[in-house]
Amino acid sequence: MARKKIYRTNKGKMIDMEAMRAQNEAAVATGNMNVNAKGDEIKGGKVVRTVKERVAPHYAAKKQTARTSLKPEIKRQDAQLNTPVKDEPVVEEQPIEKVRTRDDGSTYKEIMYSDGSMEVEELEAAPAKKKAKKKASKKKPSV
Repeated sequence: MARKKIYRTNKGKMIDMEAMRAQNEAAVATGNMNVNAKGDEIKGGKVVRTVKERVAPHYAAKKQTARTSLKPEIKRQDAQLNTPVKDEPVVEEQPIEKVRTRDDGSTYKEIMYSDGSMEVEELEAAPAKKKAKKKASKKKPSV
């Protein structure tokens, strides 16, 4: 169920836009298109073409696109369905490990795997910073 579009004007008056639209469907719209509020083409006060009749040629003339695949088509004679698959030895690549240091002094190890995933291991935490003691500032006596 569609929600009614009721608006409040600046002066506080309520306006029901759906009721106003339905009430003025046959009224001629302003402008030089010669249509009513629904969009039907009007000539001499009578409906000549409806909105659907006006829009249909545009969509009919539009080129239709088809989904295609970039993969070559498999011919039945080329496909061998009952051939056994040979077991190939699986070669696992060793992960690449890099030890890095952050700006704060902590070190960590990046482990990059062959599938593109990455793991981070913390090695050492950042060294604790010593807080500097603030020196008491001497104020100059005002003159």
